[in-house]
Amino acid sequence: MKTSNVNHPKADIFGKNARIAGAVLLSSFLLVGMTSCEDDDDPILTTYSQQDRNFAIASSENLNAQINFGQLALDKGEDDSVIEYGTMLVSESVESKTELEGIVNGTDVEISEEVSDAMQAKYDELAALTGEDFDMAFIDFQLEALDNSMSVYENQNDNGENNTLKAFSDKTLGKVKDHKEDALLVKAELELEGI
Repeated sequence: MKTSNVNHPKADIFGKNARIAGAVLLSSFLLVGMTSCEDDDDPILTTYSQQDRNFAIASSENLNAQINFGQLALDKGEDDSVIEYGTMLVSESVESKTELEGIVNGTDVEISEEVSDAMQAKYDELAALTGEDFDMAFIDFQLEALDNSMSVYENQNDNGENNTLKAFSDKTLGKVKDHKEDALLVKAELELEGI
């Protein structure tokens, strides 16, 4: 006895739906697999290259120096704009140093509590000045120092490997650029006042 398959079109629909569901499922597995492979290619998060280590030392020395120079401006500055700049410099450099300490805390990456010999020599030179002489020499030095700082952070952004240090570097570079703009305004104000 031969039976006719009246449900044949429904069977085709069911089979088609099953194939689509299987294709979607297979695509999901492939997508998850590709995503997990991409994670393996992300820049190093938990290890530090020699560039990263050198940056941590250079950045911490730079921040230490900026804290010291900012405090010197508070102690020796005569013009209000220099004193305000010094206040900002201390506050933001302490904030950045605290962030850097948090990043390297618990790792084998070292940071410095010192300043470079060149920065110490400049500090001693500025500390010997007073009044308007100090104000102008201080702000001129800041412009030079900030250019040097930018190169430290740009180098880390270009050559560093650790994501967290690179993010810190990029953020701090933004602050350094802001500090330079502020220093240019202070210098313009001092020049307008005839200092």
